[in-house]
Amino acid sequence: MMTVEDCRRKAAQWLDQAQSASDTKTIASMRRAADAWTRQAEQIEEANLRRPLGLMKRPADLARPPDAYPRHPLDVGDDLRRRLHLSDEAPDDSSQ
Repeated sequence: MMTVEDCRRKAAQWLDQAQSASDTKTIASMRRAADAWTRQAEQIEEANLRRPLGLMKRPADLARPPDAYPRHPLDVGDDLRRRLHLSDEAPDDSSQ
């Protein structure tokens, strides 16, 4: 999965290569490639802004079974308190 940073890095690489090129057609092609990577980064940013925070998952999270997540974002605090034994409830052995 490409990240915004990956796309921006690719755009910068194409711009660096365009600066070292001497042929005007090659320079134009490399700048178009850099522009395309920049647009891709912007599209990813826009998609991330539209996505609710509770639904965003990191690659490491995708490996966890769905039932490992709290059902509601507000349950996260309760889940953490239980796991850290900060609540009066007895720890649940199934969550460890």
